[in-house]
Order: sequence, then structure tokens, then C-alpha cells
Amino acid sequence: MVDQAQDTLRPNNRLSDMQATMEQTQAFENRVLERLNAGKTVRSFLITAVELLTEAVNLLVLQVFRKDDYAVKYAVEPLLDGDGPLGDLSVRLKLIYGLGVINRQEYEDAELLDGIA
Repeated sequence: MVDQAQDTLRPNNRLSDMQATMEQTQAFENRVLERLNAGKTVRSFLITAVELLTEAVNLLVLQVFRKDDYAVKYAVEPLLDGDGPLGDLSVRLKLIYGLGVINRQEYEDAELLDGIA
């Protein structure tokens, strides 16, 4: 009887989890659109787009590396610093493309956007 009650509740839990994820996604998209719309020129739009791209690439790169605090602080962060070997957006894009984190179309689009701005 308890198992039936739990099975009955699980779809609602999954539904609420999906709804929470959708709400988080919508909130993130809204923040992105607000930042893009804040600029008054095409140039400011492109600069903001590259900044957003850089933030997204940084998150993807961090997901590839070890997750423990020590490794991130002493091994990963120095690689990503401006003068580190992965300091350049183009190099980070090549890394995540080479590791299969993004596909070719995404890589080419990101490189194009980086080249425009």
C-alpha cells in the first residue's frame, strides 16, 4: 500500500522538478535577453554577446576539469587566467570542441561571433 502511494506521488515530484527546471531556464533566458537588450548599439550588443559566450564557455571548461576545490584553485584557475594557456576564448573553444563538449556547428558559430566582436 505504501509503495502504491509512493508511486502515485512520484509523477508529481517529477512534474514539479521539470517545472522548476523550466522556470530556472526561463529566468536564465530572461537575464540573457535583458543584458543583450541593455545596449544601445549593434557594437554593444555584440560585445555583450561575446561576454555571455565567454561566461558559458568558462562554465563548460570548468565542468570538464576536476571538481574538488584544491584542483580548481591551484590547477584549473591558473590555466584559465588571462595569461594562462587557456586564457584566450578561442583556445577554450578549441578545447571544448576537441573534447566533444560542443559540436562543430556550435564551435563554428562561437568562433564567428568571437571574430566579429
